[in-house]
Amino acid sequence: MFLTVLVMALAVSVEPFRIGMTLLMLNRPRPALQLLAFLCGGFAMGITVGLVVLFVFHRALRESNYVTLPNVQILIGLLMLFFALIVVIPGRLRLRPTRVTGPAERLLRGPSLVVAGVAGLGIALPSVDYLAALAVMLTADADAATQVALLLAFNVVAFALVEIPLLGYLLAPRATLRWVASLHGWIRARRRVEVASVLTAIGCGFLAVGVAGL
Repeated sequence: MFLTVLVMALAVSVEPFRIGMTLLMLNRPRPALQLLAFLCGGFAMGITVGLVVLFVFHRALRESNYVTLPNVQILIGLLMLFFALIVVIPGRLRLRPTRVTGPAERLLRGPSLVVAGVAGLGIALPSVDYLAALAVMLTADADAATQVALLLAFNVVAFALVEIPLLGYLLAPRATLRWVASLHGWIRARRRVEVASVLTAIGCGFLAVGVAGL
């Protein structure tokens, strides 16, 4: 269970958009405070959603015959394979990202810490992978304290590439900025086949573990 949650958190942590937002915060006035506000917003949303799912809807989900750990692992594996398929779709079939301009761009690049906090809230809105991780926590035979510990661990790992730059900026601002920019560029430059291969391997792993547990 712990390994499953850890792998999913690592996958979330390297999302290009998440790293791009970290880079944006580093380029705003008072970068350390911007990153801290961004991180607080993300943690507030992630932890709140997790606690609600684990302790408000847990009874209904646990009473379901379909929400079991093997079934959730199989679902995660199928989702990974689906994402791998989406990644290898030729670029002409995918929507091109739009560039933020005008007042919105000025707002994002401005000094407001509120904007950074709201951005953190937005980036931590429940996604398919996060809900799947919560389902793993629910279906595992663990007490409430263990589930809360897993929830905290997931969010700490998922925001690792916000936390590390925050600490790095306090020690070496310029080096940290260059490192995050390089990492963001490297991830965005990966070929679709490389990304799809990783997703396929992870997906097959989850399918194998899930089927073995049936």
